[in-house]
Amino acid sequence: MDILPFWGKARPEDADRGPGWHPLAFHGLDVAAAGEALLEADPGLAARLAGLFGMGEREAAGLLRFLLCLHDIGKFARKFQAKVPERFPPCFGIEPTSIPTSFDHGAGGLRLFIKHPGVFGIPAGKTADSWLPIVSAVAGHHGAPPDPPPPRDNLRPDFGRQGIEAARLFADEARRLLAPPEPPANADRDRLRRASFLVAGLAVLADWIGSRQEWFPYRAPDDFSGLDAYWEYARGRAKIAIREVGVEAAAPAGRLGYGDLIGRGAAPGPMQRWAGKVELPDGPALFVVEDETGSGKTEAAAMLAHRLMAARRANGFYFALPTMATANAMFDRLGKALPRLFADGETPSLALAHGARDLHPGFRSAMAGFDRADAGRGSNYGDGDGAAEIAASAACASWIADDRRRAFLADAGAGTVDQAILAALPSRHQSLRLLGLAQRVLVLDEVHAYDAYMQREIEALLTFQAALGGSAILLSATLPAAHRRGLADAFAEGLGEDAPAPLGETAYPLATVRARGRAVETPVPGRPGRGRRLPVRFLRRPEDALAEVERAAREGRAALYIRNTVDDALEAHAELAARGIEADLFHARFALADRLEIERRIVEAFGKASEAEGRAGKVLVATQVVEQSLDLDFDAMASDLAPIDLLVQRAGRLWRHDRPERADQPELLVVAPAAEEDAAEDWCKALFPRAAHVYRDHARLWLTARTLEEAGAIETPGGLRALIEAVYGPEAEARVPPGLRASLWSAEGKAGADRGVANMNTLKLSPGYVRDAGAWDSDVRTPTRLADDPSATLRLARARGGRIEPYAAASAPGEPWRAWRLSEVDVSQRHATGEAVPPRFAEAAREAKAGWGRHDADKILAVLEEDGDGRLAGAVMGPERERVVSYSPGTGLAFGPRAE
Repeated sequence: MDILPFWGKARPEDADRGPGWHPLAFHGLDVAAAGEALLEADPGLAARLAGLFGMGEREAAGLLRFLLCLHDIGKFARKFQAKVPERFPPCFGIEPTSIPTSFDHGAGGLRLFIKHPGVFGIPAGKTADSWLPIVSAVAGHHGAPPDPPPPRDNLRPDFGRQGIEAARLFADEARRLLAPPEPPANADRDRLRRASFLVAGLAVLADWIGSRQEWFPYRAPDDFSGLDAYWEYARGRAKIAIREVGVEAAAPAGRLGYGDLIGRGAAPGPMQRWAGKVELPDGPALFVVEDETGSGKTEAAAMLAHRLMAARRANGFYFALPTMATANAMFDRLGKALPRLFADGETPSLALAHGARDLHPGFRSAMAGFDRADAGRGSNYGDGDGAAEIAASAACASWIADDRRRAFLADAGAGTVDQAILAALPSRHQSLRLLGLAQRVLVLDEVHAYDAYMQREIEALLTFQAALGGSAILLSATLPAAHRRGLADAFAEGLGEDAPAPLGETAYPLATVRARGRAVETPVPGRPGRGRRLPVRFLRRPEDALAEVERAAREGRAALYIRNTVDDALEAHAELAARGIEADLFHARFALADRLEIERRIVEAFGKASEAEGRAGKVLVATQVVEQSLDLDFDAMASDLAPIDLLVQRAGRLWRHDRPERADQPELLVVAPAAEEDAAEDWCKALFPRAAHVYRDHARLWLTARTLEEAGAIETPGGLRALIEAVYGPEAEARVPPGLRASLWSAEGKAGADRGVANMNTLKLSPGYVRDAGAWDSDVRTPTRLADDPSATLRLARARGGRIEPYAAASAPGEPWRAWRLSEVDVSQRHATGEAVPPRFAEAAREAKAGWGRHDADKILAVLEEDGDGRLAGAVMGPERERVVSYSPGTGLAFGPRAE
């Protein structure tokens, strides 16, 4: 039987050039060659897989190359070949029109292995059972494990006798040509299951590369004398592909001192000195850095990552951050610092990973025609319009940057924690994320900032990171001790260590190292000159806070008032205006175009570079959006009551930088009810009727207020641990008043339930890369976050001259897709669930939405018109009836009463 008439690809990108199909045997060799080149380009990955296989590196690479060659062996089935009737091989002896074509070739390949493991060179019985997850990983090269076969599976109806025979012949030819070793019969099953997740990522990547016609164009069978000649051709094409695709790791810089790494003139603090000297354990390691806000935790992480890279223990790093804004800021920082981390002459790739990265001007500039071939030509690139200038030696390889999943293959990356968490969820192509992360240092910032559901997801991610040979760095200013132990234990589980190591050090700042057989906690001194005792004064009414903010502004101080809800912030802003105080307003209900402009403006007004004359008397009213994402500095601050860790974060924006014009001492003003022993159930709601739904654990709020009333101040760094443990520690709950215990129990019950949901949703190491009875069964996309208050995305539009255009059309001329993205606002579904487009605009609205993408189908069009008062007004559909909405670039989106 001739196997070359079996087609593998039949959709040419350019039908006018070359053949209209590509033989299946050729495509198998394309992917084998791509896999071989990938392993040659990454000796570290090859070594990890060899260790997990229990084989030498050369032998493991040879076996993987052979298995990758068989990744599409299920395509020999007649049901698959009949998908293109004109290419149906005549050996089947029937007309293709009589054959149903509903067929998953990945599942078909796995079924073939289960029925005939010898085709894959693996003996039947226990050996085949052990290697099943590896074959499942190769067969699942489209991003998910294939379905298991039904009981008493019969291949003949799907493959046909000829298809099974052709698959055998192809496997024999591949075995002759590639000469793979026999897989060890006594390979460790647990190690093979772990390896299967790496193999799955390798298979996805090799198939992606091997399917790109720019590197592997369609060729006709008679173009080559035989498979031997085509194999040599494919290997040559693979070397070109790997070079152009940008996945070869850039060589790291040699061991650098702190000043060389961070910048000339930079002096390390105690935590950075620890990071530069701590012994690096053998194998995967977890580093937990706990230090106060603004102390340089990021710089300590950079030093650790650099040392791991210099020791050839990682190919790069990925910073995972809580929000898109923090990810954008980190991307900008990395763009300027990246050349110092890599050897001279290297062109490290830098990627940004989140859903709105295409709107980031620096990332857009990095993608504009730069790859490894031309990066480094010129001094800097940026669009000159507020974009971060990224050093030209740090390119964003276009193939990597084209897809968020491939962003984890860049030498350096920044993105949201959600993008990293997807590696541990049953999301398509999660294995590619795991593959990238396992070869990089995973840096998780603000690890205290997540709810119980996301905490469990992060623990699962750390388990995978350790199991697959990767290291991780966790950063936090306010991490409860129990949470730290949970994260360390999750990493230890990935190392194969079930017994938790005793971690009980209460010193602060603190550095923790967890590795195989090692758990070390090191108290670290605080940075000299940064320690302070920040008095806390309580105010009992928001009106008192407004009076304090007004007084600060009239005295020429820069002031911040943080409210816990958008509506409360809008009211405070309006009240200050009524008192003659002009204030900026910053919250989450601005169109993205305006939000970016507001961020720029307030950083200019209140950032590190702001000058005394320019900031004097200025006021900002904001919500939680200022807690983490922006480097801001205020002379006076008032805040609504929030959990202790968030108040500490907020306090970090008070007297953040040294300013010689300041006098006296800073003081944090907190609006809160008195933390009385007989606090009733409505203790919080009576003062904060809206915010009571934001922080629902009112017992922790009471503990925060009571702890700060007793302490009288936030003492940093030495007093932070005691404050955090007084609210979250094991003894805290006994102090909760009887009237608030129901709130405590409800919050604990919800946290436990959310962890349970996350535990069901996250992938497990133990089965390996197979579709079992768990998470992969669902076709519903598993969320990275659970929302108590689900949100909807509004797309604001202006009605002009009978046309509907994006609100931000002027911000993106000629780019309607970008203009619509910049016009988006996320709101609670309590406010908006659907559209309420006036009938006179119905046709214009349909025309406007015709250009939206498939991912925009659930977004709500809000048509707005000038209302004569400088605002835009319109309506949306609420849960029960229409609601009036209004918008202005100064105050954002507001909801009026329900329309009658």
